[in-house]
Amino acid sequence: MSKKDYYEILNVSKDASSDEIKAAYRKLVKKWHPDLHTKDKKIAEEKFKEIREAYEVLSDPQKRAQYDRFGYVGQQVGSQGGWSTTQQGNPFDQGPFGGFEDLFETFFGQSPRSSSRTSAKSRAVKGEDIYVTVRIETKDVLHGVEKEIEYTRYEVCEACHGTGAKNGTAFKTCPKCNGTGVIRQQQRTFFGVMTTQSTCDMCGGSGKIISEKCPVCGGRGLVTKKKKIKLRIPPGVEDGGRMRVPNGGHAGKNGGPYGDLFVVIRVKEIKGLKRDGQNVYSEVTIDFVQAALGTTVEIDGLEGPEVKVIPAGTQPGTIFKLKGKGFPSIRNRSRGDHIVKVNVEIPRSLTKEQEEILRKYAETTHSTVNTKHRGFFRR
Repeated sequence: MSKKDYYEILNVSKDASSDEIKAAYRKLVKKWHPDLHTKDKKIAEEKFKEIREAYEVLSDPQKRAQYDRFGYVGQQVGSQGGWSTTQQGNPFDQGPFGGFEDLFETFFGQSPRSSSRTSAKSRAVKGEDIYVTVRIETKDVLHGVEKEIEYTRYEVCEACHGTGAKNGTAFKTCPKCNGTGVIRQQQRTFFGVMTTQSTCDMCGGSGKIISEKCPVCGGRGLVTKKKKIKLRIPPGVEDGGRMRVPNGGHAGKNGGPYGDLFVVIRVKEIKGLKRDGQNVYSEVTIDFVQAALGTTVEIDGLEGPEVKVIPAGTQPGTIFKLKGKGFPSIRNRSRGDHIVKVNVEIPRSLTKEQEEILRKYAETTHSTVNTKHRGFFRR
């Protein structure tokens, strides 16, 4: 008769809920699993049994009520180091773990019962996606463009309807799994005999194999075909942008849907222009005389040359905006700006005539000329 404090073993209060008890149990099971304590395995095994015993009682409302009232339960649990002597039938259906599924789920993430249901038959699998690249000009980004795309994909064989068997019906029962689609194996473990199952590698889980292959697809259920589609690329698309065409990819398996087609857009750049969102950036270089007196420059824009007046006295690094001359938005067609940075070039050498003119200019502006370095230094 056990006099142990089950609440203390699971480290929970006496008014703990069933969820709190279960959570504490799972935490302790992972901590004290004997396989994790190779040096003190015997101690871990005893601790593990205590945890199991406590959980069996506290997880059962009737046993818990009896324990709270009398301090023990009528049937000593875990007394033989395995299943309770009162257990009968499939250990996955009952036992000290509220069903062995709880423990299985704690360590492996799913219960054996759910595994058997999902592996009994092959599941439908979506087909693989296809990626193709389309190259367009910058002008196409401004107004949009329609492109014809040709590519190759796997499609369901019409002769066998994707089954791979002649006329879609030439099947026989798989001799390896006897039509169940799964292979079961038994293994003796610390917990007793555990039955595991895996998908049959001969039939792929379908429970049947092809007795006569389809002459069109050779038993694959798929055929290779070329496909052409017309795709409207909207204005404002960016380089590297992707467009998705639903069901444009490869055919699925076991009746699964087609994958998708992804079209990757590559935009041919215009030399000297850099895009950032809707705005486009470029630079223009003028000499120091043009910066001082003002000038007119021609700027390469998205839609051709743009004329810009540079006012007198423009400083190096000055920024100008050509409003509405950038890229359109892919959402509302509004356009960004063309932003131009002005670089002022200073000549490395001057002719004697140019030098004399600048000396006279320096005198009128009270500047000092250092003839040795041919530089201008303002006091």
